[in-house]
Amino acid sequence: MFRKGIIYLMLAASSFLYGEEQPILYYPDECTIQITPAAGPRIRGAWNAFLSADFIYWTVREEGLFYAQSGRGVPNPKRGRLHELNWSCDPGFKVGLGFNLPHDGWDIYSEYTWFHSDASGSTHQTGATELTSTLTPYWAVDNHENQLTEARASWHMTFNNVTLELARNSYLSQYFKVRIHAGLQGAWIDEEYRARYTEIDATRDHLDLEQDYWGVGLRVGVDGAWQFIRTLSFFGELSGAALWGQYDLHRLHQQRVPGSLLMTTLNTEANPHTLQPVLGLVAGIRYEDWLNQERFHFLMEAGWEQQVWINHNQMIKNFADPNNLGSFILQGLIIKVRFDF
Repeated sequence: MFRKGIIYLMLAASSFLYGEEQPILYYPDECTIQITPAAGPRIRGAWNAFLSADFIYWTVREEGLFYAQSGRGVPNPKRGRLHELNWSCDPGFKVGLGFNLPHDGWDIYSEYTWFHSDASGSTHQTGATELTSTLTPYWAVDNHENQLTEARASWHMTFNNVTLELARNSYLSQYFKVRIHAGLQGAWIDEEYRARYTEIDATRDHLDLEQDYWGVGLRVGVDGAWQFIRTLSFFGELSGAALWGQYDLHRLHQQRVPGSLLMTTLNTEANPHTLQPVLGLVAGIRYEDWLNQERFHFLMEAGWEQQVWINHNQMIKNFADPNNLGSFILQGLIIKVRFDF
């Protein structure tokens, strides 16, 4: 108390001597500044740790993964279309561990996400001939234009993601809270894409593409919550990351002419390094309450999450392939529970 009094006396004397209020460049530990008071949540306990678990139900889109096109191959064809995979919704999960630090309302939090998804598609033109078939491969699998009777494709993906963030949750007003965070993000994503084509002369073409990716980099974000009553609030979260990583790419072409064995016509790979931008957005409604005389805290959220991995499709392109670069998009329902103890 004596030191605090001396500090305030010196500030007042400085203002009096110079005739105007002097800027304060640094507040020592003895001073308490409540411009943005800490918003927690905190509990009455020594640990102040918390666990979280999310159920996610997401769908995926990866641009540039068409597998066939109709409307070409014969003079004056009818309008065709690009054939894409039939994307699905699939379950996954997140788990997290965090600690509320004892200084100024800061917390540290790490979260792991796992998600797997499959997609497939097929189309055919029964009885098609050279004069009637307008179905061709989307990918270049030979040195001539292949007229098809059937085309099908499948895609498999496993998504792993880890974030680590240091953050402070604070009140901007009585009912509005903002949590600013910065930290690291790491990810590894494995993908397999298979396309199978049957030509009108019964020749079969096989295309196998693999894309495995890992990356790590900086991540920042801001979370907001409008707490309209003590236990309920609307929340939104925005984040951005830049991951430096590597792709492990492989492309294989094989062909079977009727009466012969399966022959390999192309077998190549690449391992480029690049910077991967990632954008994330979450919004929803939140319920929270304190239990057992504020010794425990319980939170439950329901919302919608979107992630955009910009130009993530780096699968090896052949000289005659369309320009099929594209982004990798995850979106869907999230249900989170959190327990502070």
